[in-house]
Amino acid sequence: MKFIIIASVSYVVGVLAFTGFLSFVMWHNAFREFGYGYWLRMTVSVVALMWIFYGLYWLGRHL
Repeated sequence: MKFIIIASVSYVVGVLAFTGFLSFVMWHNAFREFGYGYWLRMTVSVVALMWIFYGLYWLGRHL
């Protein structure tokens, strides 16, 4: 359980760092350039997939 929490938080921090880097490189705000909804949907969907795969792994180990 500790691993999936660390992985989820690390991914969200990584996405924020990446968009900050894109904003610096492109001299534009990456959130506005691609849209807030894009980054939000992508982040939530990947974190949800991580938890789904972890849940399937956990079920496989405990059933």
